[in-house]
Amino acid sequence: MKMMNNDNSITAETKLYGYIAEEAHSSRFSVTLNKLYKENRVNAMMIPMNIRPDDVVFTISQMRSSKLNGAIIANEYQEEAFALMDDLSESAAANGHCDCVRIEEGKLIGDLIMPAALQRYADRDDFPDEIAMRSMCHYFYELTTGERV
Repeated sequence: MKMMNNDNSITAETKLYGYIAEEAHSSRFSVTLNKLYKENRVNAMMIPMNIRPDDVVFTISQMRSSKLNGAIIANEYQEEAFALMDDLSESAAANGHCDCVRIEEGKLIGDLIMPAALQRYADRDDFPDEIAMRSMCHYFYELTTGERV
């Protein structure tokens, strides 16, 4: 999955992830994660997806047949996403919501990664003011690349 091009173009080999939120464009999540991908020459991209509340069920359920490899789900849609999953991690099942969706063989796999992200990165002193967002970015980067940064 290495070899991200320098012009930010998407190719057939690019792994695509969505950030599903009502105001996804106003979050720095996608920008921060894409910066990690680019700095590490990973051919992947996070796309902010502004989704209205009345479209979220349709959007998430249709991800099975989309070009996306997964998505991060903003707080406002995590319970709705949970109800649409084909399978769940132990953490998501125990908590009744999911903040991450992976698409594997046409199935939506829900996970709850924020607690693990905070646990792993809480002691980092290079981003104390944005610990939640940056922890989630770094953790999602690890999940999607298999590499630790």
